[in-house]
Amino acid sequence: MRTIQSIREADEFFASLPDGFDSPQDFAAALPAGADPAVQYIPVAGTAGKTAVASLTAGILTGAGFRTGLYTAGAEPLSSRILVDGQPLDGAAAEAYTEAADRILEGTLLSRPAAELAAACSCFGAAGCAFAVVETADGALASALPQVPACAVTHIGPDGTGRTIERLAHDAAAVMRKGTVCVTAPGQPKPALTEIIVAAGKADCELVVPDEEDITFPDDDRPTARVDYGGYDVPPAFMGYHAACNAAVAVELALALWRKGHDIQDDAILGAMAAAKNRSSIRIVSRDPLVILDACRTPQQAAALLRVLQMAKIRHLNAVIGLRSQEGAEDFFATLENGLLTDDQKKDKEKMPGMGEEGPIDRLYLTAPAGSEPALANTLTNLARFHFEAQACASLEEALEAARAAGGRGIVICGSQELALEAERLLESR
Repeated sequence: MRTIQSIREADEFFASLPDGFDSPQDFAAALPAGADPAVQYIPVAGTAGKTAVASLTAGILTGAGFRTGLYTAGAEPLSSRILVDGQPLDGAAAEAYTEAADRILEGTLLSRPAAELAAACSCFGAAGCAFAVVETADGALASALPQVPACAVTHIGPDGTGRTIERLAHDAAAVMRKGTVCVTAPGQPKPALTEIIVAAGKADCELVVPDEEDITFPDDDRPTARVDYGGYDVPPAFMGYHAACNAAVAVELALALWRKGHDIQDDAILGAMAAAKNRSSIRIVSRDPLVILDACRTPQQAAALLRVLQMAKIRHLNAVIGLRSQEGAEDFFATLENGLLTDDQKKDKEKMPGMGEEGPIDRLYLTAPAGSEPALANTLTNLARFHFEAQACASLEEALEAARAAGGRGIVICGSQELALEAERLLESR
């Protein structure tokens, strides 16, 4: 008799699993016997931008007429993060979801990233998907997927695990396989790009790097970007340079699949960009007072946030921040202050769009996210004081109250998707 019989029970089971890494063999053992080999997977690895790239790519494939699955990581229940043609699970896919939870519980007990991916694969096979675009926290798991015609490695940066940039790039680049096309983000840190190039050579995998010069900003003050590749003029529904890079990766993935013989028309690419929505990007939840949610936690993401705020001429914000680690925090705060990455600190920011004026953030309120050490807030506050007036807070609720009481134009909340979503719940309950 099955232990897990409902979607709610399956969601609770997956949420209870610990983070960690599993071998490709254990992951493969969690897939259903006779898993559908017809599904072609597009794994997306990296530190920042995975959700945006995966969502855009899935939208393009759906628009091109292919039945397409999408799995994204995040803090919401797993069943809401597995979609087929943009729709929630139902029918055979919903049954496969609960069966996968039961199978993993009774058989190979995986950590959460591998277990979630295994469940998603079960759903996509049951739904008869032609393609499935999946986030993967561990690129090595992609070796157990049946077919991988293309893959992506998004921006690499500190992720709070203590791994070096080189190690993070090495682990993400494990998504590559012989005969695949891998698209990586433009503007990668030099150590990361070196690892990615070496991995592509070893795997005999074609590597595509979008040209940064093909990403152009309009001359006016609108916080948008155009991505132009060989005649494409794509206005993504994302704001800022970092998001434009994610759009470029999705475009190049679509073109790679087209070169492999899949019928993907220009209209499908343009339509998906125009219709795109991105929960992990910058969201305005209130305008008076201004309240902005952003899941940014890396220097690259902080630069994207600052560029949007600068171009929109927003000033005098207070920031509530909940990073999970002090690793990379110094660079994060420095970028949050002036909008420049470490390698760009010596550049003339007057020549960079939106970066020629004083910063939009006045002061920081630091808190420790749920599950982290309470003392982390004090440690991060000490680092932040080199760049901002900063205050440590015992809880997210306290940090929000302090930020509101300080006045100014409004609040920006960032550090992780979990923190942003919890802040949204707290604000809605008032």
